[in-house]
Amino acid sequence: MDRIASISNGNGLTLPRSFGRSIAARMDNDEVDPDTIGLSSSWGTSSLTPVNPRKKYIIGVCAMDDKARSKPMRNILDRLLNNGPFEAIIFGDKCILDEDVKAWPACDFFISFFSKGFPLRKSIEYVKLRTPFCVNEVDLQTVLWDRRLVLEILDQIGLQTPRRLTMDRDGGPKLDERVRQKLKLRGVTVLESRPTPEFKVIDQDTIQIGDQIMTKPFVEKPVSGEDHNIHIYYHSSAGGGARRLFRKVANKSSEYDPDLIMPRTEGSYIYEEFLDVDNTEDVKVYTIGDQFVHAETRKSPAVDGHVRRNTDGKEIRYVAQLTPEEATMASWICKVFGQRVCGFDLLRVGGKSYVIDVNGWSFVKGSNYYYNNCARILQDVFLRNARQRKLSEVVFPKELSAENSWRLKAFVSVFRHADRTPKQKMKFTFSSAPFRELLNGGGEEVIIRQARDLKLVSAAAEQAMEEGLEDRNKLMLLKNILDKKSGLPGTKVQVKPTITTDGDGVTKSVKLQIIVKWGGEFTHAAKYQSRDLGDNLRKDLLIMNKHVLDDVKIFTSSERRVRATAELFTQRFLAMHEVPKEMLLIRKEMLDDSNAAKEKTDAVKKELHELLQPEKAEEIADLWPHQEADPGELVQDIIVAMRRLREIMRKNFKVLDIDAIQASWCCYESPALFYERWEKIFGEFADGGRADFDPSKVSELYDSLKYDALHNRTFLEKIFVDADADDGMSSIRELYSKAKLLFDFIAPLEYGISEEDRLEIGLLTSMPLIKQIVEDLESCKRPDAAPCTKLYFTKESHVHTLLNVVYLSGIPTRISKNMIPELDYLTQITFELYERSGPVTPPVDHASPLMSLFSPLNENNAANPNSNPSANHTPEYSLRIGFSPGAGNPNILDLQMDSKHCLSESHGSLASG
Repeated sequence: MDRIASISNGNGLTLPRSFGRSIAARMDNDEVDPDTIGLSSSWGTSSLTPVNPRKKYIIGVCAMDDKARSKPMRNILDRLLNNGPFEAIIFGDKCILDEDVKAWPACDFFISFFSKGFPLRKSIEYVKLRTPFCVNEVDLQTVLWDRRLVLEILDQIGLQTPRRLTMDRDGGPKLDERVRQKLKLRGVTVLESRPTPEFKVIDQDTIQIGDQIMTKPFVEKPVSGEDHNIHIYYHSSAGGGARRLFRKVANKSSEYDPDLIMPRTEGSYIYEEFLDVDNTEDVKVYTIGDQFVHAETRKSPAVDGHVRRNTDGKEIRYVAQLTPEEATMASWICKVFGQRVCGFDLLRVGGKSYVIDVNGWSFVKGSNYYYNNCARILQDVFLRNARQRKLSEVVFPKELSAENSWRLKAFVSVFRHADRTPKQKMKFTFSSAPFRELLNGGGEEVIIRQARDLKLVSAAAEQAMEEGLEDRNKLMLLKNILDKKSGLPGTKVQVKPTITTDGDGVTKSVKLQIIVKWGGEFTHAAKYQSRDLGDNLRKDLLIMNKHVLDDVKIFTSSERRVRATAELFTQRFLAMHEVPKEMLLIRKEMLDDSNAAKEKTDAVKKELHELLQPEKAEEIADLWPHQEADPGELVQDIIVAMRRLREIMRKNFKVLDIDAIQASWCCYESPALFYERWEKIFGEFADGGRADFDPSKVSELYDSLKYDALHNRTFLEKIFVDADADDGMSSIRELYSKAKLLFDFIAPLEYGISEEDRLEIGLLTSMPLIKQIVEDLESCKRPDAAPCTKLYFTKESHVHTLLNVVYLSGIPTRISKNMIPELDYLTQITFELYERSGPVTPPVDHASPLMSLFSPLNENNAANPNSNPSANHTPEYSLRIGFSPGAGNPNILDLQMDSKHCLSESHGSLASG
């Protein structure tokens, strides 16, 4: 391609002569935005002379909810709102997807960027209609959709890119005329149309496009910026084959395929010379205009495709220093592409820097330094622009004001508790007098928790042994457990009587089930998780509508780990040092376990056990993920793996200096307790065959694997490794992956296999909670109701059953039930009720079929879609149901842990209304 004439900027970086002094000056001035230059206010002159000048400016965030309410965005907006005269409006998915842009709320400053599912064309239309100040030019984001355009622009502004050939099979990139003219002003000319060149494969290592030749190794990239299926082809002299790159899946970003030799022949592709980068690292660069640039290095996905992650689940990166030339490159990329908040990728090779991609809106995640600078710079830019445009004198039409936009009226959320130690239990059945005395003459279940009372159970076992009343081995096991565990927090004994009577109601026999439970206690990681969640949710709600924090009620189950989660969460959520006792309302009937669904769940567990038997393979096929191994084979593989790992553990406990392996232990653990816990788990799997397999034990296995990967990583990585074999952690990794696969399959099915079972168990378990949620939302729709927040902390079972009821209620959802991941610690199901006076125009015809769960809109509105609800002040409501899978990570063995042993909670959504 011919290059345009260029001049030097004094830093060794060439810039096009056509930029010119006037254009460069305009783009250097943060007070002037290309999207607003020369455009008059869309509000009309009558709106420009208010009686009282506005004291606050409106920042509109128009992006998909998972981006607009992400942790980085939340941190930046929180700083802007706390330190400047700003209010924020989150447009929200419903507004963005379902409503005409004429009904979108007005704002002074517009943050909008593309992500999957975002209607960028509507955002472009909004900017043309309302002319807000755009942080990132919206229409120029269409350029980023095509890698050809990105690379050509980089070429034309004098930035180095790898040598490339382009195979156009689609006629070339498509651009709006407005975008072409903007680029032309910046010295960039894009070809209108392109012929399809001839493509030849000369030999296994060489291709020819037109009259240009390229030899492997080279990189084959789809021209679409949203297609991340990239191939790196290697020369036959280096072994041949190719590495497939893709968006990170779990802990992988690429995989090698020795049989992938031929380039793709359908679609348009860019072929780049493969560069052997310095230190096998890529450089990710982040900008905030030309005032701030930050760079991080990461291991190149071309190395081995293995992604290293921290406890937040983010790829591990290291801060890098940019050269003056690279910093200048960053500045020009921001300006030419019109993206103030921007990210791009660099390769460093032999002292030279090559730009390979421009990503548009990108955050530095988890960096307060970045958040502080981003908020500071944006505040300065906003205030300068406000002064220039005299925004304090502009009054928005009432129907488009923040007060009349969709505003959060009620926030209702159900949480699972935070991290805990593994739960363990043993069941015994006795009928002799020493155990009957534990009932204290009654006939109801007795729960024994206090250490002094637990000694009575141990004494009953000892007495029964002395008198020969029960199986001696079972009595010894019960006594040993109680003697070791009675001093640990959370240990309890449940005594459940089954009384048989004759026809006259006279007791014939009493059989007692003794269940000893221990573990399940709040961990130090749970403290960090609970506080972080409280802090993050507070910031989120202050942005969405600070008034929902004026009326907060928090309910919890009576379980200690649940109450502890609620208390630490509340400290941060309500910014208080100590939570008053009356603040947390214990509601056992609503949030504790009950026996209402026990009979049904027991039947389901029995059915599940039968389904996993060999003769039921056809019946389970519809439930089992088709791409995975047969579940029965998986069970057998786990049994075999457990037998081998038990041998390795026993051997290592004999030959290693156990106390020297791990310097410190948390959560009341020790090497002896570790050994005891795993011996029990091994016995439940390894001492039987497939026919003896108990599906309910999978959760105990998976629970312990996760717990030790977080809290005892050093010990885990030593005690389960066979020093005589050369397979490292492969055995425990294989067990973890298979246990997780089986757990993800079994855990949801324990609450119902058929839809009928799921609904029945869901209603039996969670009906009191469901009724309360409905009441909370309905009460907030009363005319005199104030914004409020209602929070419910409970256990895993209630979260599973509530989620089942939501899915079976007929509400349209964005993700299917079988795509829901593990409901980990701090899983949330949120119900957000939004209110507004009414839209300025009716919704567009192609709106998605979203609905309110609890009641229809006002009848007048439903009957006449052209009516304006604001005329009769009838409020309109929308319900958004959100889901977060909590503080988990499917690749926990690949995370680099710190002393907190803490995973961060994530955010997501499943439905809107």
